[in-house]
Amino acid sequence: MPESHAARWLIASGLLVAALPLTALMTALLERSGPIRMRHWVEEAGGQLRDLWENPGRFEVFRYLVNLVAKLVPIVLLGCLARALALGGVSAPWWIALVAVALVLAVTELAARSLVGSDPEEALRRITWIYRGTLALSMPLVVLCAPLVPRRMLGEERSAPADDDAASEEEVEAFIDVGTREGILEPEDRDLVWGVVDFGDTQVRSVMTPRVDIVAAPVGESLDRLAELFIESSVSRVPLYTGSIDQVAGILHIRDLLAGLRVSPRPLAATLAKPAFLVPETRLLGDLLKDLKARRQQMAIVINEWGGTEGLVTVEDLVEEIVGEIEDEYDEAEPESTLLPDGSLLLDGRAAVERLEEFFAWAPAEHSSETVGGLISGLVGYVPQAGEAVDHAGLRFEVEKADERRVLALRVRRAEPRLEDTGA
Repeated sequence: MPESHAARWLIASGLLVAALPLTALMTALLERSGPIRMRHWVEEAGGQLRDLWENPGRFEVFRYLVNLVAKLVPIVLLGCLARALALGGVSAPWWIALVAVALVLAVTELAARSLVGSDPEEALRRITWIYRGTLALSMPLVVLCAPLVPRRMLGEERSAPADDDAASEEEVEAFIDVGTREGILEPEDRDLVWGVVDFGDTQVRSVMTPRVDIVAAPVGESLDRLAELFIESSVSRVPLYTGSIDQVAGILHIRDLLAGLRVSPRPLAATLAKPAFLVPETRLLGDLLKDLKARRQQMAIVINEWGGTEGLVTVEDLVEEIVGEIEDEYDEAEPESTLLPDGSLLLDGRAAVERLEEFFAWAPAEHSSETVGGLISGLVGYVPQAGEAVDHAGLRFEVEKADERRVLALRVRRAEPRLEDTGA
């Protein structure tokens, strides 16, 4: 007889173990889903769930009940397990049951939150039927307790404060995902929207032209030489510096240069240049765009915390961050990467490190370099020259072209295994 009672308690424990991940998942989804995602889900589910959402008081009670059940299940499970052990004649310390329940609870909680983080909307859709059943069972209690919910708790999570127009990143992500899935947004439109969303949080250093690529000239350069520089570089503005690029004296526009070439005697380049606008590399793009608009300027010099020049940024750079690369008839179409017949990859030194992951399913250990050329220079501690090769993490990097400042082009291939690695 005690054995049959013990079996019943074990069966009850098994059912509660099965219920643990469901209650944990239900709680996590209700806690971590924003109002946009919840609204889309209830509209899709319809019926009582949609009616529940439209009544904030009842929804708060339902969410509280789900959370309460999730907390009670492990407590009841602990009691059932302890009772089963006692009736089964198992002489074990009471804390064994406690540890077992705690482990099961921790695993299920982590699994539930991992699932919510990977695709919360799909998780909501899959367990809609469980929410419906739970709501059907608890509806009398929900209706009874809804009037007791304080008014200040109603709707505070569904609408932002009047002085806060910014939606959370989670809500924007949900909106974009829904729009893409429903066909409202095309894939290219999705990228455009994300460009707008990320624009305000991106720092200038992420989009600037780096120092080594700046086309600049000494402030005392002749107008004829400056004209040649404009023709060679196909730019419309050139920074003028005193001594070094760290001391930018002004920005010369090609229109002002042409005006200076037509008069006699010819003026000095310094008198034609406009004052340079300096911005820190940590300036946000949204703020910089406002600054440039207010100053009616198209270019800014980016400086670091010590006042040295890090690069330059133009309005075109800011627009490209939203809409993608903009090329005119003077831009040379040089691909960053070319896949060669032998399976190796020819890369521009400025190519992003992520290109290696795309082509070779390869990711280096933690590093601070954004470009492949910078990665290789960081590995060897200097700027490698043409003909040098570096083996790293299963890839072989062969420098094709370089100058004294940076790697310009390199070839990447999978490294051949060494004899000691193959056991020969």
